Order: sequence, then structure tokens, then C-alpha cells
Amino acid sequence: MKYGLLAMCLYLTACTDKAIIVDEMRDIPKASWAFNQIPDFDFDVKNTQLNHNLYLNLKIQKTYPYENLYLLTHIKDTEGKITSSRKNFRLTDEDGNPIGSMSGNSISYQLPIFTNMKFQKSGKYFIALEQNMRDSVINGVESIGVMIKEGEPVF
Repeated sequence: MKYGLLAMCLYLTACTDKAIIVDEMRDIPKASWAFNQIPDFDFDVKNTQLNHNLYLNLKIQKTYPYENLYLLTHIKDTEGKITSSRKNFRLTDEDGNPIGSMSGNSISYQLPIFTNMKFQKSGKYFIALEQNMRDSVINGVESIGVMIKEGEPVF
């Protein structure tokens, strides 16, 4: 039994993806995301010779009233310069069915924000996620976050 537990721990440790820089979620209180709640995440870029892929981690309730989610993404670089982009994330297929993974009353998504992004300098960066819907408060968002992963070499 003791060796089985040790083997399981070693297996799980070996399965971690070393390319992942950050994989983090923040809960949204009462699943009501106000426009002035802007979660931010810091991450370190160590290898500027690799592209990076940034993903949105999102968990919504099945009662989420929209088929999409508009976000403003703000990335602050090592020198404090902020670059903002507006993104539209489609959450349903053409028939209105959720395209995420369903579990109980929740739907989880991992959607690309930026792929093959090149960072010019190594160091600490920040990404902030600001909801940019027409309503100042959107109901049904349980948690939101990012996963940032090193990708292919930059050529």
C-alpha cells in the first residue's frame, strides 16, 4: 500500500506540464461580475525565444444569459506599458448549445486569448480581464482566470 501511494505521487508529478507558466482562477462573488471587478494575474516570462499561448479559463452557470462574452484584456509589460485588446468569446454553437465542458450546473471553458505571442523581454508581466458586456453586471460567471503556456520557438 505504501509503495502504491508513492508510485501514484511520482506518476502525478511526472504528468505536470512544464510548459505551463501560470494556471489560475479567481472566484466571482455571488456569480455576479461587475464591470469594475477586474481580476489580474502576474506571470514571469523567462524565455523570449519561445512563443507563448494565453488562454481564458472560464466557469459559468448554465443560467448564464448570453451566447458569448466580451472581454477587454490588458497586458502590462516589464516596463509598465499596457496593451489592451477587445475579445469576443463565443460560448455556444450555432444551435445555442454550450461548447464547454458541463458538470452539474456549471460549464467550464478554456479558450485562446492569444496564440504564438512573442514577448520582447524576460521578466514579470500582468494580464487583467475586464468584462465588456452591455450590462454593468453580468450574472452567472462563477470564476475566471488564465492559463499561460510556453509554445514553439520564435523564428
